[in-house]
Amino acid sequence: MSKEKTEIDKAKQANAFHDRGFNCAQSVACVFADKTDLDEKTLFRVTEGLGLGMGCMDGTCGAISAAAVLAGLKCSTGHTDGPDSKAISYEAAASCIRAFKEKNGSLVCRELRGEDTGTPLRSCPGCIEDGVRIIQEHLFKED
Repeated sequence: MSKEKTEIDKAKQANAFHDRGFNCAQSVACVFADKTDLDEKTLFRVTEGLGLGMGCMDGTCGAISAAAVLAGLKCSTGHTDGPDSKAISYEAAASCIRAFKEKNGSLVCRELRGEDTGTPLRSCPGCIEDGVRIIQEHLFKED
């Protein structure tokens, strides 16, 4: 299967999750369960608090907040006695987050939805698609 087809399929699946009531972070993270050592239900639980801009605070968009969770799952060594992979995980997450901000002009859920201006920068389904594509390209392109 081509990389582009995989991204399209994952984006469609993520939006199908959102249509079922998943928040944006859950929608994005759960389509990457096959790339982590966590099952879909666990990823769903781990990312639940990231909805509506982290805990319903209109902060960072959940669709790209999922990148931070996935970066840790991909890059962390899990060495709790001597953490040694934070810089790699941080850079992996930051790469995704920078790309999302560059594409959409903001990271803030409230701004993306146009809550104050009445003019959305990007819809939730669009943010979900962007999050999936960016995460696929920046975190899992070699997979």
